[in-house]
Amino acid sequence: MKKILPLLLTVSFAFVLLANTAISKWNNNSIFRNYGSIDEPVREALANNDFLYDEKDTEIIVINLWATWCKPCQKEIPELNKVLNKYEQDNVLFVALTSEKQSEVIEWMDLQKNQFMYFQLFEQQNLMNYLFQLNPDSSFKNGQKPESYPTNIIIKNKKLLYFEIGYSDESIKKIDMALKKAIKE
Repeated sequence: MKKILPLLLTVSFAFVLLANTAISKWNNNSIFRNYGSIDEPVREALANNDFLYDEKDTEIIVINLWATWCKPCQKEIPELNKVLNKYEQDNVLFVALTSEKQSEVIEWMDLQKNQFMYFQLFEQQNLMNYLFQLNPDSSFKNGQKPESYPTNIIIKNKKLLYFEIGYSDESIKKIDMALKKAIKE
């Protein structure tokens, strides 16, 4: 019996860990499991916003996951504004998603010199969790939530064209190149 007890405890512990991981994955994706395409939850969020309803059918969507406390996000705002200026006539929609409340973001924006020129959606934690799961790097997928901001995503015609975590001059160049390619297709 003394030899079986440690084995039973080990097996039980492993089972609990596996079950917890499976439940976590299900919980993260259960909200969006009935959608037919990767961009459907994003388009639904746009359709549910009175101001962005007309944008729900935009062909190319650039999605920026960000937070007010994120220093790289703050540096990225003016750079993404430049990219937006370059492509705003090409049926490209830029949307910034945050889990924060609109009042918190507005209060923060009042203190900033760099303002968003692109649209914002507030209190979008579930959608952000879903989008983070689109990361092609599978080491980030196991039930994790966005931990690194900013994260930028480009979707066109139900296809993921670009996914990158973090900010650098190189990442802005990659977004620009991905948009050039997407527009030509």
